[in-house]
Amino acid sequence: MTTDIAELDATYRVAERVRVKLRDGHPVVAIDTAACRAEVALQGAQVLRWQPRGKADLLWCAPLPPVATGKAIRGGIPVCWPWFGPHPSDPAQPQHGLVRTVDWRLTETSELGDDIRIAFEVEKFGARLRLDVVAGATLHVALTTRNSSTEPLVVTEALHTYFHVGDIRRAEIHGLNGYRYRDNTDGGREKSWSGHGPMSRETIAVFEVAPDTAEIADPVLGRRIRIRRDGGRSTVAWHPGSNLAPLRDVTPGTERQFACIESGNVWSSAVTIAPGTEHRLAVSYQIAAM
Repeated sequence: MTTDIAELDATYRVAERVRVKLRDGHPVVAIDTAACRAEVALQGAQVLRWQPRGKADLLWCAPLPPVATGKAIRGGIPVCWPWFGPHPSDPAQPQHGLVRTVDWRLTETSELGDDIRIAFEVEKFGARLRLDVVAGATLHVALTTRNSSTEPLVVTEALHTYFHVGDIRRAEIHGLNGYRYRDNTDGGREKSWSGHGPMSRETIAVFEVAPDTAEIADPVLGRRIRIRRDGGRSTVAWHPGSNLAPLRDVTPGTERQFACIESGNVWSSAVTIAPGTEHRLAVSYQIAAM
């Protein structure tokens, strides 16, 4: 692994702005520029950190699991593909698809003006996936699925973002008021979202069709997180509340420090990709003062 890391670093280093290194045994691409610091793990092509200079990290992340366990990383921006949530017909399949626990290939690091672009690829199910991350004063993440097979490919997908908040009991979610969702804490019943949260109790709200923009207002950290989705129709608001028994990697009390607002195409908003064509899901994230 040391030799591989050294080779990757030598190949993809961008001066001192981009390095490949180990974090708790996990290979990561580390970005350190005048605008931000960021880290992306090769496992799952998962963004673990994006911290604009002078601001708190956008993302929450639990301690990384030992590499040998092959467990998914909890936190950051997991990529859910080619299904969101449980497999539609086989409960033995892993939650949220097959690409969270595999190492993606690092294929590009480059300067894009004052920003840094890094890209990863992996092949699954006759499809080639590419994840592009552009980190600067704004964070852009784009998942592109190219159908290399001769048959249509139907996928559900999401960027399952764990946002760092000062206290979930005081954070507010803006942009969803009045929209219909399925409440997975209540048998999937359809309801109308009312107000702005908070999500301090257990919340699994699946908006199969939702606005392209949403915002988290965080009075504790004194900031607003702006989320803009492109190429997707769905938003999922998730928080475990006090139901931490299934989440052994979440230390009691730390659940108050995150809120998940996931962007993608889920359930009835599944995407059909014709042979030889591609689909792109992109999300941008900005931090502004309140």
